[in-house]
Amino acid sequence: MTKLDSHETKTAFAARVGLTKGRISQLVAEGLPVRADGRIDVAVGLAWIEDNLDPARRNKGGPAIPARAATTLAEAKRLHEIVKVQRAKLAYERERGELIETAAATRTVFARARAERDAHMAWVQRSAPLLAAELGADPRATFAALDRMMREHLEHLADLPLGSFGDGA
Repeated sequence: MTKLDSHETKTAFAARVGLTKGRISQLVAEGLPVRADGRIDVAVGLAWIEDNLDPARRNKGGPAIPARAATTLAEAKRLHEIVKVQRAKLAYERERGELIETAAATRTVFARARAERDAHMAWVQRSAPLLAAELGADPRATFAALDRMMREHLEHLADLPLGSFGDGA
C-alpha cells in the first residue's frame, strides 16, 4: 500500500472526494481550510467537507423530509456528494490503518483461537506423563482425565459470549 500523505494538492484532494478541482476552489472560497503552501490537510479537509458541504440545503432543525418524498435533482446531488465524502473518509481511515476489513479480523481471531486451543491440547500431552510420574499414577488414566477436563474447559470457553471477556483494556 502506498504511503498516505497527510496533505494533498487541490487536484489530488478533489480526486479523493470525487469532486472537481473547480469545486474544491469554490469550497476553499467558502472556508475549506488550506495550508500556507496551498495544499489541503486531508483529515481536516474531509471533516470540513462533511460538516459544511452545501449547508444551505441541509435540514438542520427544519421539518423532516417524509419518507418516499419526491427527491429533487439538487437534493439527489447533495446526497450523492455526502456519500462521496463519507466513502473518501472511510478510504482515508483504512489507508491510515484505523479500519480493517471484517473478514480479515475474523480470520485473525479464528487463527489465534485455533492456535490457543492446539497449545492447550499439546500441554495436556506434555504434562500428563510428568504428572503421572510425580503422583505414581497410571499414565493412561492421567492423560485421559486431563484430556477430558481440558476439552470440557475449552467447550465452556467456546460457549461464553464474546462480551463476557471484557474490552481487553
